[in-house]
Amino acid sequence: MSLARVVPLSCEGCGGAIEARVAESVNAERDPQLREAILARSFHSFVCAACGARTLVDGAFLYIDLGRGEFYGVFPEQARERARACAEQVAAAFDSALGSGAGNAAARVGERVRCRVCFGLEELREKIVARAAGLSDLALEALKGAVLRERADLAEELVQTLRLDGVEPEDGSLVLRPERAGDPARVDQSRVMLIERALYDAIAAQPWQEILRGLPGLASGPHVSLLRLGDDADAG
Repeated sequence: MSLARVVPLSCEGCGGAIEARVAESVNAERDPQLREAILARSFHSFVCAACGARTLVDGAFLYIDLGRGEFYGVFPEQARERARACAEQVAAAFDSALGSGAGNAAARVGERVRCRVCFGLEELREKIVARAAGLSDLALEALKGAVLRERADLAEELVQTLRLDGVEPEDGSLVLRPERAGDPARVDQSRVMLIERALYDAIAAQPWQEILRGLPGLASGPHVSLLRLGDDADAG
């Protein structure tokens, strides 16, 4: 089941007191409304009764959806600076629950589960969208790198990565939005980039070893992210 705790917050708008129910773990099979809230970008977003402003909580929790084959350890964006330690923590939790440290039945379930570490709710949302669309997140991250290399204007706008928003049902085109560097990073919801599905398919057709040969450091254990290339990804 999903676990949560009540924490006191200060409204980012007026400073008023907010009591927020913050997740420690999410079981998306038992609580599908939490998955829908993540996809709608309303999860951990709390409205102040006094002024109506929204306060977003960027916390740490475990997201599990065994039916869809997902086991994601989620950390605040700022925890990216200790990415290796976070990835090791998630890998250890997975190993204990669904890997070599679990029973045979649980380990068989774990064979079809994608274990990942995510930093921030936007990255979690993207992993969920990619999994639902049957996309390889490794190929997706490599595609982002290829697009950014071709678009020097995005670097000038401090775009650090692109985020998968969805997949067009008609032709399978990937809907991406630019994410600008900052504290916190911000996804530009006003801009949409449509990427032809053929570009993704060409990358996804390559063996994973070939993808990593072209972009060393794109993935390590459960951490698969283009941002690894710009960070000291092994810190922590």
